Amino acid sequence: MCTAIHDGALFGRTLDFERGFGERVLYTPRGFSWHFQGVREFTSRYAILGMGLPYGDNALYFDAMNERGVAVAALNFPQSAVYLPAREGYGNLPSFALIPYLLSLCHSAEEGAERLSRVNLTPDSLSEELPASPLHFLLADRKHCYTVEPLGEGLKVTENPVGVLANEPDFAYHMTHLADFSPLSPLPPHNSLCDGVALPLYSRGLGAFGLPGDFSSASRFVRGVYLKYHTERSAEISPVLRFFHIMDNLAVPRGVVRLSDGQAVSTLYTSCADLEAGVYYVTTERDRSVKGYAFGDFEKTRLTAEG
Repeated sequence: MCTAIHDGALFGRTLDFERGFGERVLYTPRGFSWHFQGVREFTSRYAILGMGLPYGDNALYFDAMNERGVAVAALNFPQSAVYLPAREGYGNLPSFALIPYLLSLCHSAEEGAERLSRVNLTPDSLSEELPASPLHFLLADRKHCYTVEPLGEGLKVTENPVGVLANEPDFAYHMTHLADFSPLSPLPPHNSLCDGVALPLYSRGLGAFGLPGDFSSASRFVRGVYLKYHTERSAEISPVLRFFHIMDNLAVPRGVVRLSDGQAVSTLYTSCADLEAGVYYVTTERDRSVKGYAFGDFEKTRLTAEG
């Protein structure tokens, strides 16, 4: 249960799960050589900053951005994801290598989308303990946004005009379902039910009557689009805080969603990458303060450590 949003220079997501992974903010410098087992080695042209897990000499990113302002987030796609065996003529990558591949090499989301036309995602696992996760992805920079989905015919890269992605079902379903809510508005509703009859507007907010408030992926997608398009931009509130206010309405408090075995799902962290300033902001379930991490901070640390 995750939701990702792209809003101009800002890009972020919630990570909703029943347990933590030991996730942390990670930084990968320029010139780093990626060497996942079974994958042709590639070297980072650009530094990467985001949230994930260190694994051996590599990093497993859940979402991240590079120093050129390109960002990618991976979301759960359990029913529809299809990973194909290695295909001749394609760059074959396991799903866990896609984020570092794109962010290491791409200076724009458009370049990433073009590269993906020659990429095949394979079912290879990182290890027995870490099998391949069924995922789809949101890829964006300050101007463009794409949904990336591994399907039976291969990777499908689709322009995402609303800049929102949730989990299963696929993006085409979410966009079709969105049409059911096209009359929603932050304004008081017009009475088109019985013209000429004065109906009492007994409450503010009736223009958004019917906005889904549950935690299903389809409802979170609709709610994310509504909030993104109608949350006011104000000089009194920074764009980053506005973004977190939106994401707070998509977060899952612990206990309101449970699995069949009783485990509680909750939002483990919420991120907001400022693609223009090069700062990665994050809050966690246990620490609601917003913490920012800049590329320059890690460069200074690395250079100091090397003397």
